[in-house]
Amino acid sequence: MKKQITIGDLLKIFLQHIKLIIIVTLLGGLLAFLYVTYLVTPMYSTSALILVQNGNTFESDINKANNSTLNGEKVNTSDITSSQMLANTCSTLFTVDPDMKSIISGASISISVVENSYFLRISSTSSDPHTAANIANLVANTAPQVFKKYFGDAGKVDTVEEANVPSSPSSPNKPRYVLIGLLVGLVLSLVISFLLEIIDTTIKPGDDLYKMYDIPVFAEIVDFETEGGGKKR
Repeated sequence: MKKQITIGDLLKIFLQHIKLIIIVTLLGGLLAFLYVTYLVTPMYSTSALILVQNGNTFESDINKANNSTLNGEKVNTSDITSSQMLANTCSTLFTVDPDMKSIISGASISISVVENSYFLRISSTSSDPHTAANIANLVANTAPQVFKKYFGDAGKVDTVEEANVPSSPSSPNKPRYVLIGLLVGLVLSLVISFLLEIIDTTIKPGDDLYKMYDIPVFAEIVDFETEGGGKKR
């Protein structure tokens, strides 16, 4: 006859195996920590910022795109729009140009337009922090030459912010790995506890007899031959 297991029974099962649950859960977190510490290569990320301007846009500071006047002079919004379009074009151009491709071979590079502006963010990721910074800066310094090759004197590219050498890795996220390991260990320990109860066919307390046969237990006979006693006959 099959056992009918309720939520209360599950709680009892888990409490009976609480030591197993704690050990397996902590073991999962420990294995995850060891894995991310010794087997996962840390990656370092940094970025440089460049400014793309078309030929008619006069120089200003970073807040130019959001102001209608600057130093008493009216900003030509059509020039700003042209620079934004030019920046979008350059974000693709700088990743496919042969000269750029030879530079970025040692790292993972992404070039994207800063939202609603004509600034380009050059992000570099590498297993070596100095390589990440050097390649980002090299791309930023090469960008004016690549721009001139395709657009001539129709505009210019300036470096606004150089990439710094990152002091700590951007990935992997150790706390996240450990948390996942703990959760996996917890789930695994609960499953093991439940399976141990399912495959255990011995009848322990009188409640088991009552659940199986709907017959109350009035007395128990101890098996003195069994170490620890308590086994029902």
